[in-house]
Amino acid sequence: MRILIAEDDNISRRLLEANLKKKEYEVVVVKDGTEAWEQMILPDPPPLAILDWMMPGFDGVELCRKIRSKKDAPYIYIMLLTAKASKEDIITGLEAGADDYITKPFHPVELHARVQTGERIINLQNNLHEHMQKLKNFDRQKTEFLSMVSHELRTPLAVMGEGISLFIDGILGEMTDTQKDVMQDLDDNIERLKRLISDLLDISKIESGKIILRKNSMDLCEVVNKLETGILKQAEQKGINTEIRMPEHPCPLFADEDKIIQIFNNLISNAIRYTPKDGQISILVEEEKFFYKCQVIDTGTGISKENLKKMFTRFAQFDRVEDDEYKGTGLGLVIVKGLIEKHGGAIYVDSILDKGTTLTFTVVKESFPSILIVEDEVSVLELIKEFLAEEKYPLFEATSGNKAIKLATENEPSLILLDIKLKDMSGYEVIGRLRQNIRTRDIPIIAMSAFDIDVDLMEEMNQNLSIPFVQKPFEKDLLLKKIRAQWIN
Repeated sequence: MRILIAEDDNISRRLLEANLKKKEYEVVVVKDGTEAWEQMILPDPPPLAILDWMMPGFDGVELCRKIRSKKDAPYIYIMLLTAKASKEDIITGLEAGADDYITKPFHPVELHARVQTGERIINLQNNLHEHMQKLKNFDRQKTEFLSMVSHELRTPLAVMGEGISLFIDGILGEMTDTQKDVMQDLDDNIERLKRLISDLLDISKIESGKIILRKNSMDLCEVVNKLETGILKQAEQKGINTEIRMPEHPCPLFADEDKIIQIFNNLISNAIRYTPKDGQISILVEEEKFFYKCQVIDTGTGISKENLKKMFTRFAQFDRVEDDEYKGTGLGLVIVKGLIEKHGGAIYVDSILDKGTTLTFTVVKESFPSILIVEDEVSVLELIKEFLAEEKYPLFEATSGNKAIKLATENEPSLILLDIKLKDMSGYEVIGRLRQNIRTRDIPIIAMSAFDIDVDLMEEMNQNLSIPFVQKPFEKDLLLKKIRAQWIN
């Protein structure tokens, strides 16, 4: 095993090196914290490090913090070498990320014992990491398999469904009542399989991190209002009372509207399934400082304490009695949880058996992205602002290249709409100067022009990366589509 020694005192350094080499360890020796850090950031750093607390460059405690702050870095067992022996100092070192410490002057027997302890922990850590990688690979293969199978099943099921519909509609000839009942059962089961496949695809995307959010400005209260003419109609048809309580003012939100609707639909579908006739389902929305709190409350069969732990487990089976007309996949709540967490929120459940269930989730009030509009034609500038008025984006405007660079540097907008033909300088030059500034070099740009543009020059100014382009005069929908594409993640 390789051991890094970082010690500025020549005598201590030599003693450490000699003692460890006696035990046939491979030793890497450096004289200060800067050299030690250079060893730590190598692709294959020494797995055990003995760091002097007080040394030039980074001291031992600083190095601990830097090493522990590296994400996805190889595990390094850290021992601090120090003359400080007070409890407060030791706690400081351990809180910074050290695994152990040795006090000066050190005893060779103690040194070897502590290094051996570190070696055992490193071996355990490596074994754990290896097993975790195997599990991740198995999980990835499982997810890919589910996705592949689900895609392959969709087409034949669609063909089967269309064929059965032809029989049910009488297009392929008259059928007896018994034949119609059989065909209807087949059609119902095909629809159930389609729902299962759709859920499996959603699960595979969520678990593989491939779920895509197409965020846009939306009004949460407006979405909830639409539930009355949507899924809540099913509750009324079943004889369930419904109510919606939310703020009377708009609830602006920057989120994926389709996914938010999917969350509500899934939770309300569950509530309808487990709530008897004459029961009640309530939808509540409350505005907090940093998030919206949403609740779906039912007076249904409820969930036992034992089953609450399984609420967000795949294919979970509960002791609740389902509606005979619908059999769940056991995946809906797992999908809901994944979508909510992707939006930065969380979901909680509270339930009493035979009394009802309350599902509460939060949606973070994410800041709306800001846009800098660079356009020297006032009429076009006003038209763009009119197009974006309903989108709630904070807007900055510049009628010259110099002002655009100044505003971009000061405000660091999320996106720049840039006219290529400006009076004081070309849009190409603006792009080049923005890319040279550390504060503006990564800001996305959408180019606009009523004339032909030099694509090669534009990409050269943009560090050889392409830039979306909108030809003037443009339609509102086209411009919004180009802008919304920037918020997909």
